[in-house]
Amino acid sequence: MPQAFRQAPWRLQIRATSRTALWIVGLFVLGGLYLAVNAKVARAGRELLVLGRRQETLARANAELNATYAELTSPELMMERAVYLGFRPVRPEEVEYLAVEGAITETTFVAPRPPRSETNRFGMLSPSYTETLGERLVGFLKGLAE
Repeated sequence: MPQAFRQAPWRLQIRATSRTALWIVGLFVLGGLYLAVNAKVARAGRELLVLGRRQETLARANAELNATYAELTSPELMMERAVYLGFRPVRPEEVEYLAVEGAITETTFVAPRPPRSETNRFGMLSPSYTETLGERLVGFLKGLAE
């Protein structure tokens, strides 16, 4: 015959308190993990912004260096520097050509392609549009009048 007895009230209170404490600790652990992940994501986002700004700065500096290089190697400036250094244009009678044995002479010349423009073309119209809005409206109104 099973013996039925009632738990002491303090044991019931301890059991309820421990369950509540366990839930609270679990929520704290979950919240801590959530904050840790969010902190990592925020840090990565901030680094991405900093690196993006750095990339823009480097791209701008690169463009400035390319412009300076183009300016320094312009034909006019190169001619001025050559004259300053004592060079002069050669006359046809002063040119000597030498035949070199075993030299490979390729007669086919392929011009290099010009560099691409890095601008975004999202704002540009498609080349398939051949008429303006005004021309389209005039054509539409003529169609209605006929």
